[in-house]
Amino acid sequence: MLRYSLATIYVLLSCAAPVAAQDLHYSQFYLNPSHLTPAATGVFEGKWRVAGLYRSQWRTVPVGYETYSISADCKAFQREKSLISLGVLLQNDQAGDGNLSWTQGGLTVAAAHSIGPSSSVSLGFGIAAIQRTVDISHLKFKNQWANDFFDPNLPSKEPFARSSGMAPTLSAGFLWHYQPVESRNRATLGIGAFHLNRPVVSLGGADKAKLPIRIPVFAEGVFQLQENVDLVAFAAAQSMQSAKEFMVGGGLRQILTTGLANMTSVRATLATRFGDAIIPAVQLERNNWLVGISYDWNISKFNEATNGRGGIEIGVIWRLVPVPVPNAVQCCPVF
Repeated sequence: MLRYSLATIYVLLSCAAPVAAQDLHYSQFYLNPSHLTPAATGVFEGKWRVAGLYRSQWRTVPVGYETYSISADCKAFQREKSLISLGVLLQNDQAGDGNLSWTQGGLTVAAAHSIGPSSSVSLGFGIAAIQRTVDISHLKFKNQWANDFFDPNLPSKEPFARSSGMAPTLSAGFLWHYQPVESRNRATLGIGAFHLNRPVVSLGGADKAKLPIRIPVFAEGVFQLQENVDLVAFAAAQSMQSAKEFMVGGGLRQILTTGLANMTSVRATLATRFGDAIIPAVQLERNNWLVGISYDWNISKFNEATNGRGGIEIGVIWRLVPVPVPNAVQCCPVF
C-alpha cells in the first residue's frame, strides 16, 4: 500500500512537470484535426461540423485515463476564393485516484484561400484556457498511516498550495488541402504549434515551470482504386520537448451505396504508434453522420501491467451539408 501511495504521488508530480505526456493524444486523430492545428477549422465538406471523441485508456491499472473532446466549427464568411471559418474546442482528460484532470477550452479562427481548381491553403490561430485540477482528499499519503491503519483525518504534510491552476495558451498552424471537384480523391497536410506563449499552469509552491511548445505534423489521403473502393493512408508525428510520438496507418474504404441522401461507406484501417500500440479502427459513414471506433493494443514495456489492453476510442461527427444547386459552377475546391 505504501508503494502504491508513493507511485500515486510520483504520477501526480510528474504530470505537474513540463513533459509532453500532459497534452492529449488520439488514435483517430483525423476525426479531431483541430487538436493538431487550428488551421483545420472549416476544412470539410459542408457548412457546419460538430464532433465528439471519447477515449478510455489503461483501465486495468490504477492510473487509467479518460479523455473527452467536443468541437464545433463553421464556415462564417466566404467570398469568391477566400473563406473565414470559426470554431470552438473543449477537451478534458482525467486520471488516477486523485482525479488529476487537464482541461482545455477555447476558440479557433482560420482563413483559407483557393490556389487552383483543386487546392487550398489555410492559416489558423487559436486562443484557449488550460486548467489542471486535483482532488487531494482522494489520495492517501504516508503520514496518514498510523499503526497499519489509514486515518484520513491525519494531516498529509504535503506542500500543496492549491488544488487547481489556470493559464491562457496560444496556438497557430498551417494546412494544405487537395480535393478535386466531383472526385473522392483528397489529401491533407498540416502543421501546428501549441502553447506558443509558454504558459505556467501551477498547483502552487515552487512549481513555476513553463509548458513546452507542442509541434504536431500530420497527413491524410484518400485515393480511389476502383469504382467503389478507396485506399486510405495517414500519418502523424508530435514533439513536445523530449517526448515524441509517431503514428502511421492505412486501409480501405468501401462505398456501399451512393446517391443523394443515400451515401454509405465503411472504412477499416490498421495503424501503429511506434513503440506503443497496434491500432485497428473502423468508421461507418452515412450521409451527414460518421461513427468511428478504434482500440489500442499495447506493445510497449508497459504491457507487463496492461497485458496488451490499451484503450478504446469512440468518435462521432455530424456535418450540415447543403443540397447542391443543379448546374451550379464551382469556382474553388471544397474546403
